[in-house]
Amino acid sequence: MLAKDERFGQLAQLTTRLGDADLSTLLVYLVDQVDAGWLPALAEQFHVAGDEGWRLSQGERQRRELIKQSIHLHRSKGTRWSLQQVLATLALSGQISEWFEYGGKPYHFKIQIDLAARGIDAATLAALEAMINEYKNARSVLERLALVLSNRSAVPVLALATQAGELATVLPFQPVSLEQRASLNAALALDSVETATVYPFQTTALRQQAPVTLGLAHASVETVTLYPAA
Repeated sequence: MLAKDERFGQLAQLTTRLGDADLSTLLVYLVDQVDAGWLPALAEQFHVAGDEGWRLSQGERQRRELIKQSIHLHRSKGTRWSLQQVLATLALSGQISEWFEYGGKPYHFKIQIDLAARGIDAATLAALEAMINEYKNARSVLERLALVLSNRSAVPVLALATQAGELATVLPFQPVSLEQRASLNAALALDSVETATVYPFQTTALRQQAPVTLGLAHASVETVTLYPAA
């Protein structure tokens, strides 16, 4: 009806244009959906630009995550958790050791960071030190910043297969030596024949003064048969 009224014709056209407008570009607080061109402005608004993490961020994904974590980081700023969290958000594997954990000077601390995934240069080192100073509490002193660079390459996997066979031939049993443990029994037979001839006494005219000696013959036959062992 307004479009037919000359007084409200332009207002009706403007209403139609607003209805057709893409409002997604205005939803800047939907960090996962906002156009990437708005991210630097959001980083400034949420105070994570520059030394507060933006200089160390790599890629769009890390920058969106840094903006989403900004409120939690600022609420706990000055604590060990906030420093650990901002390192994790930027994919920096860091280990924080406070003075009472290693017997150091009061309120001093050390940080060891593994930079295997990104490397290091002078600009990165300066940005890292500046970010640590932004998130630590005012009384704490960074005693040492240790950077660990390691190269993790794939370990080759070698496979080895061994196939072996054995051929055995069984021959008929052949005794090589025979050990006899039974006692050996030997049989002995004695066959003896003895012949004695006694002549009748005869008296002669010859007188013999010396004693008469008689001779006896003894014939003996012995047969010994050795039988093999049973």
